[in-house]
Amino acid sequence: MTPFQLTLPLPASDPAVLTLPQPPTNASLHALELALAGGLQALRRDLGGGEPDAGDIEYDSWLQVLRH
Repeated sequence: MTPFQLTLPLPASDPAVLTLPQPPTNASLHALELALAGGLQALRRDLGGGEPDAGDIEYDSWLQVLRH
């Protein structure tokens, strides 16, 4: 099966390319959305190195709701 690629333009940078092993479904897109949000949030925390601000805390709470 041919992989599915999603190319996302990034301002002032090369695009980000995400390769999926198969064409997405609604369910797999939802799971991917949650996984990406969590992964990017962890990366942001690692890069920031400090305490989360109020916006990060609010975003975390919404992610927890979406996961259930």
